[in-house]
Amino acid sequence: MSFFSGRGYFQGLFFFMTVILISCLNDIIVKFMGQRLDALQVIFFRFFFGLITLFPFIVSRGKQVFKTRQLGVNIIRGLFGAMSIFLYTRSVIRLPLVEVVTILWTIPLFVLILSIIFLREEVSGLRWIATIIGFVGLSCITLYDSGTSVSLKLIYLVPISSAFLFAVQDVMIKKMVDNENRTTMLFYFALVTSVITFLPALLVWKTPTLFEYSMLFLLGAGGNLIQYFIFKAFSATDLSALSPFRYTEFLFSAFFAFIFFAEIPGINVLLGALILIPSTLYLAYSETKKKVVATS
Repeated sequence: MSFFSGRGYFQGLFFFMTVILISCLNDIIVKFMGQRLDALQVIFFRFFFGLITLFPFIVSRGKQVFKTRQLGVNIIRGLFGAMSIFLYTRSVIRLPLVEVVTILWTIPLFVLILSIIFLREEVSGLRWIATIIGFVGLSCITLYDSGTSVSLKLIYLVPISSAFLFAVQDVMIKKMVDNENRTTMLFYFALVTSVITFLPALLVWKTPTLFEYSMLFLLGAGGNLIQYFIFKAFSATDLSALSPFRYTEFLFSAFFAFIFFAEIPGINVLLGALILIPSTLYLAYSETKKKVVATS
């Protein structure tokens, strides 16, 4: 079997990079919508429109979409999903986009530990090194201060907590994806998160404009695409092999932040990138070489 087919590494990497691009586009929408709407309302519409856009797929599958052998796990994933995306949305609204994205680069470190404990994955020394180097690069960004203090600001605990919850979901998805239909997973996630966030959204309700409704609809559709491609990526290759590639989100987020919000990364951010990007490129080269040798 060709390495580029089936559960190949390159296939998983392609889907994962697609996830990163869509995530960045969703961040732009969130930041714009957050200028007038509360984060609770934004995430409710994200989940609600995500549920609406699933209807054609639900109809095509019929009652089969409601059948699950992991109802409890789907509910728990929905709970974690609502909390993580709320924290992330709040962070995107209140902090510079590039800062939020780089703080979420702690996800691979959390995933590496969680995948060893819960998935019992074989993690090579190269992956450990790439993740540790990535954390060093992240530290250059989050702990740097142009003033006299280098202490971590409390607001940064919000995206850091979000990163941990995203890592937990990544591990849950990896355990679920081989035994659960992807449409079923998307349906229960959208349903649970919509129900959980509905009442909190009512407390801060502002009627969206037609333009805001259209953007929120795209946000919901994008959320479904993110999950779908995550499922595809994690079905193709090891979770811990893909996690370090989250760092490439820096390039996308920095570009969009400059175009839409005139945000320019500081020297500390560029220093972190100089550490992060080469490490992931080297990881890609080494992982590719290893897979090609294994399949030759």
